[in-house]
Amino acid sequence: MTSRERMFAAFTGTEIDYVPCSIYFNNALRIEGYDLSDPEDRVRCYMDLGTEPVIDIPMPEFGIWPDVQTKVWTEEIDGENYPVLFKEYVTPEGILRQGVRRTPDWPYGEDIPFPGNDHCASNNYEPLIKEPEDIKSFKYLWYPPSPDSIEKTRIANGRLFDIASKHQVLTRATVGQGLAVLMFCMGAENFVLFAMDHPEEFAKLAVYEYEMTLERMKIADYYNIDLFKRFGGYEQTNFFSPSIFRDVVVPLAKKEAAEAKRYGRPMYYRVVTGMKPLLRDIAEIGFDIVEGFEPELSNCSNRDVMEGLSDASAIWTGVSSPVCLTAADDESTRKAVRDAMEVFHGKRFVLGVTNSIRQHFNWNNTLALVDEWKKQVGIS
Repeated sequence: MTSRERMFAAFTGTEIDYVPCSIYFNNALRIEGYDLSDPEDRVRCYMDLGTEPVIDIPMPEFGIWPDVQTKVWTEEIDGENYPVLFKEYVTPEGILRQGVRRTPDWPYGEDIPFPGNDHCASNNYEPLIKEPEDIKSFKYLWYPPSPDSIEKTRIANGRLFDIASKHQVLTRATVGQGLAVLMFCMGAENFVLFAMDHPEEFAKLAVYEYEMTLERMKIADYYNIDLFKRFGGYEQTNFFSPSIFRDVVVPLAKKEAAEAKRYGRPMYYRVVTGMKPLLRDIAEIGFDIVEGFEPELSNCSNRDVMEGLSDASAIWTGVSSPVCLTAADDESTRKAVRDAMEVFHGKRFVLGVTNSIRQHFNWNNTLALVDEWKKQVGIS
């Protein structure tokens, strides 16, 4: 079987030659003999290990409405160790302003991207959304890419598609970030408090990313992407009560999963911690695959995951990368592989890691993970 065929077989439960292993490297990881910044070399590294690569295809950038004006400036503020970078959006219905601490590792120069990422959330000084009345302005920051931008991005991704075709490996696009986008532009504390203080307005805010998720699905389908990714790492019970997940996330996620099925594309839900009380809710959403599920740092073992999800979806997880792959020796890694292979035996399953493999991890443990997996599936 090709790598692509094997992964699809694992996702769908059709006949397969062996259970695949698909792990992923942090962008800062360096491995002797490979240039992981080069997509072809990155794929070569995965295949040399015997694992299944997945090639990420960037989506075109979303913008703001044409009649929105922006202004960016930096201030030195008493009591702050770093300058604060502000970005202001002047919309037809009001002004929004966000501030972030410009630490030495700030990667965006004189700008704050929208909707942002973990850098923006962790450096938050002033949240973009402060009050319920900000919602009427917030809608002006969501503008789908033009057909020309979509086509230019498709052409720019040409080499990635060529590599995927050459090696017969999966392509993947992140089509949705869920509630994470609100944390990116509000910071974690304000994000959680706003959801508690203004639940109806918070639910309205979540709809904007849902609508853009549907737009990205259209684009990913046009690009003929194999696998849709829906990030969910910041909407579990390590942030919110189960009721917020059920009231805000589940209704929209069900529509997303149904839309992916309409396109005939498998869609997976990425979680990490805080999911144990929500396993049955996740199972009922309808995602084809769930991925992540930290078994060591979340009081949610592989067996809990298996029993909670039952046969509702394929499972892509198994080894705690921050625990097992940082250990002084490979004993815990090998044990985790054996445990995952036993627990998920007979299920739709891909052996994976819970977070990206990073430079400070013990690389010998990654090699042990692969070696133990090969012993379990009977390949050399």
